[in-house]
Amino acid sequence: MPNSRLRRNGWATVGLGLSVAFAVAAFAYFALAGTPLRGAVLGVVVLAAGVWEYRRKLQDTAVAESYEAEAEEQRRKREGRR
Repeated sequence: MPNSRLRRNGWATVGLGLSVAFAVAAFAYFALAGTPLRGAVLGVVVLAAGVWEYRRKLQDTAVAESYEAEAEEQRRKREGRR
C-alpha cells in the first residue's frame, strides 16, 4: 500500500518540489543581484503557492477516492439485490 500512496501523490509531490526549487533559485538570483529582500519575498510567494497547490491536489484526491468508494458500495448493494 505505501507504494500506491506514493504513486497517487507523485505529481503533487513533484509540483511541490519544483516550487521549492524555483523559490530557492529566485532567492539566490536576487540575492546575487544585490536585492535579497526582493528574492526572499518572491521565494515566499512561490513557496506558499506551491504548498497551497499541493494541499489542494491531496484534498482533490481524497474527495475523488471517497466518491469512488461510495459508488463501489452502491454498485455492490445493487448487485446483491439481484
